[in-house]
Amino acid sequence: MKKFLFAIIAVLLLLIPSFTAYADVLIEPEDNFYRKHSNQIISMDRSFRANGADGFVSVMKAPDSNREIAKIPNGEDDFIKFSCLYDGEYWGYSFWRSGWVKLDQLLVLYDHITFSEEHINDFYVYSGDYAELTEAGSAIAWPWPGAEEPTWTFESVDTTYFNIDTAYMDAQGREWGFVGYLYGSRNFWMCLSDPLNHDIPAFNPAPEPKPWAPSLDPQPWQVYTNIESSASSHLLTIIIISVFVLAFGTAALIWVLWKSGKNKRKTG
Repeated sequence: MKKFLFAIIAVLLLLIPSFTAYADVLIEPEDNFYRKHSNQIISMDRSFRANGADGFVSVMKAPDSNREIAKIPNGEDDFIKFSCLYDGEYWGYSFWRSGWVKLDQLLVLYDHITFSEEHINDFYVYSGDYAELTEAGSAIAWPWPGAEEPTWTFESVDTTYFNIDTAYMDAQGREWGFVGYLYGSRNFWMCLSDPLNHDIPAFNPAPEPKPWAPSLDPQPWQVYTNIESSASSHLLTIIIISVFVLAFGTAALIWVLWKSGKNKRKTG
């Protein structure tokens, strides 16, 4: 009986790390302002360059605080994880410095969002069968079509684990597909016509960073993020329910076995 009980406990302990690892998908900063204004905050995930009027950008503890916790010298890059409109001004949460900066003091680096804003009318719904990608078995990830350099290479790609909805055809007839999420990586492009070619010419090199301006139109990756977050929440709920059902079932089974053993001892 003791061995059986220990085995059940071991199974439950093995489930805990899996549950915790999945819960980490919903990462939020340990930030009081973020928690208080979470319903006003949106995901940004973009790189910026400091361009303050005084030669630096102040990183504040919070948009509603006068406490400066760091300075970013002009020309230095930072990664803004979230943004928020507070008291008529747009603020961004610095992922690297754990503080808030005014977005009008930053220049946004060219990225997949900028590319989409420029080429949104050239996008179409992908209706292919991933033939070249399936044959290659691996693929190169690009920050956007025509970028100077690829980002990384996926050594193994199984098309059953992701879906490409948005496609783009460049002037040379190469077809590209936008991938919102794959194997922990987000928001990149694959050249579906030539998935392993590192030497595609840079026909759309990144221009100099420019002032950021808020966009009122929802973008394809924002819709994807909302869908993914919703799916994550549903799956997380299923995991929680499953753990409780398993725990309850285990307790019930232990009680039945204990009761059965007790009755046997009485009859014996």
